[in-house]
Amino acid sequence: MWKIRPELLDPSRIEEVGNKAFAYKEEGFHCSESIIRAVWSYVIPDRKISDDVLRITMPFRGGMAATTGSHCGGLTMGIALSGALYGRLEPDGDYKLAPSIARMYWGLFLEEFGTSNCTLLRREEAGPEAPTICGCIIVRSARLLLSYFDALKADFPPLEEIYSWTVDRSREECHERVVPLKMNDEE
Repeated sequence: MWKIRPELLDPSRIEEVGNKAFAYKEEGFHCSESIIRAVWSYVIPDRKISDDVLRITMPFRGGMAATTGSHCGGLTMGIALSGALYGRLEPDGDYKLAPSIARMYWGLFLEEFGTSNCTLLRREEAGPEAPTICGCIIVRSARLLLSYFDALKADFPPLEEIYSWTVDRSREECHERVVPLKMNDEE
């Protein structure tokens, strides 16, 4: 099974993208906005991020549409970037690649955080990355995303292997059973 090989990564680049993501948060952007803005130029340097992409990704903040009841922007932006990088434009294009790439990121996100649920993530304590839990999640998600996409670029597995990637959510608490926290617009 394919894994991120740390020896293929540039640690200063990974550190830098996390710092940029946190700087966007400090400017007043939310998780999805901060992550897409920070990671885009690293993984898609030849295409300028459009205002439409920025607007489209904004409501994914705060557990999907600021409900805190569903997936974190750190996960959803990884799924969105998987599509931006590997999605198809034509109906006869590869319809398996982007979802497969997104599934692997989802699995990596669950390995990193244990859950993708905004409420459950926000119950944790802040770490050394930032003074708030959301700040920490933003920094760690941006770093995870860049690590993942850089590792894929350096060590792209055969398509049949990629197509077989799955997400194991068996250890994640059912999102529908989590009582969402009240959204704090400051986060």
